[in-house]
Amino acid sequence: MAELRRLSDPALAEALHRLESAVCAHPWAVTVYAQTLASESERVQVLQQAEQWLAVLVSEQILDELHIHNIFVPLAAQRRGHARAVLQAALAAAKAAGATRCLLEVRAGNAAAIGLYRALGFVDCGVRKGYYRHERGREDALLMECPLS
Repeated sequence: MAELRRLSDPALAEALHRLESAVCAHPWAVTVYAQTLASESERVQVLQQAEQWLAVLVSEQILDELHIHNIFVPLAAQRRGHARAVLQAALAAAKAAGATRCLLEVRAGNAAAIGLYRALGFVDCGVRKGYYRHERGREDALLMECPLS
């Protein structure tokens, strides 16, 4: 059975960057992961089975809102429901901690992620024009929110 655990070792920054680099054209820098792992308010959660990481989620609860900063699934573990599982666990934990809604941004062209988010109750609430770097310039971010009450 997979387990969800909190990471707190800054030495993991390189491993997170390397995993995300394999699935994302513009991954977070190692320094961003190191700052995130050292942060008191941000959480890096990993869904894992034995020693294999199946999904990674970075979030932060600010008052009654959960903000999803990053989520990815390593290449070898994709298309098996792991992103759904780690996101559902994060939403449940945030709700138990008093969060009433969750917010995230997703590439407007990422149909698979948008489909997952909508299936979990997220709705569109805005657009950030040219927010993401893209191989052909910039790509819009779709803002989504999900009530947790």
